[in-house]
Amino acid sequence: MTSLRIQEWNITLDKRSTPRELMVETTMKCNYDCIHCFRRLLIGEELGEMSSKTFDKLLKQSIEARVEKFSFSGWGEPLVHPKIIDFIGKAKSNGIKVLLNTNGSLLEHYGEELFKLNVDEIVVSMDAAEESVYASIRRGGHLALVVKGLKQINELKKKYSTTNPILKFQFTINTLNYKQLPKLVKLARELGVIEITVSNIIPLSEEYEKNLACYINCGEDSEEIEKLKHEISLLVLENNVNVILPNFSLRTERLCPFIDKTAAFIRWDGGVSPCIYYAHNWKPVLYGIRREIKAVVFGNINNRHLIDIWRSPDYALFRFRAKFFHMPSCLDCPVQEYCILSRSNDSDCWGGSPTCAHCPYSRDYVRCPL
Repeated sequence: MTSLRIQEWNITLDKRSTPRELMVETTMKCNYDCIHCFRRLLIGEELGEMSSKTFDKLLKQSIEARVEKFSFSGWGEPLVHPKIIDFIGKAKSNGIKVLLNTNGSLLEHYGEELFKLNVDEIVVSMDAAEESVYASIRRGGHLALVVKGLKQINELKKKYSTTNPILKFQFTINTLNYKQLPKLVKLARELGVIEITVSNIIPLSEEYEKNLACYINCGEDSEEIEKLKHEISLLVLENNVNVILPNFSLRTERLCPFIDKTAAFIRWDGGVSPCIYYAHNWKPVLYGIRREIKAVVFGNINNRHLIDIWRSPDYALFRFRAKFFHMPSCLDCPVQEYCILSRSNDSDCWGGSPTCAHCPYSRDYVRCPL
């Protein structure tokens, strides 16, 4: 049994502890080349895909761990995996709820099968309501194809009077597309989409941040952002589409979405990571500082059971620190520009290793579908 001692406190992990949700990365491959994609900064890793053997092991262990939900997402496009329908079908037939996060390009091809499998949620990454803006951000994609696929699913829902799959949008806001948001609310209503979750970008370079980041160029006090918020508020009421906006400025409160939902990230190779942000090696930029993010992997389900990995002392300690943010706050630290420790997720000035002290997800700048 894992126990932690913090000053005068002895804290023991519940011996029944298991993950409730898993974000399952079936592939690192994608048929798009989006301008904000994490894969552009990937360091020393192949764009692999999950084998059927690995998925079957994951499913078996997840059932034994009483996992309630799979979110098929990650650093690639799930629907390009040749076995994705088989994977989703196996999860659903074993009573596991399924969320599919997709760019939507293949919904027309797979829509009817996804509907028959009774997928619970489909979250489509939709960064514009007009073809020209969409194409400039989601390179290689075509808005009309995505809309066609969503219409097909919505028509099936109406025909059979069902609520599943619940349809949602994920909107990555930047200076190119923020004025598209009101139009997207109207499009969402037409397509039966009930919610739009807005997320800031994680910049790929200093220049990218300077030119495209809304938290820099469209700050909380920005007159245009205030005007946009007012317009969206009215549209939400008129169209019955919920819009969840991110933070555009720093705040004291921090919350890890993976820890909050008792979730873990399963890489395509079976590696168990704490979240999507720490799943692979890459070097993003935030507030002009480039940080080296080294993959955090606590074990692999191909040679160790998911429950054993989840309850291991190192993973339990990591989750404890992230749950209560027993760590410094790098993003509003006055010396972050000069701090060597803040340049990676190796460790922090409180002795935590690895650290989440500069995580943009915890600030609600960035969101992932769980």
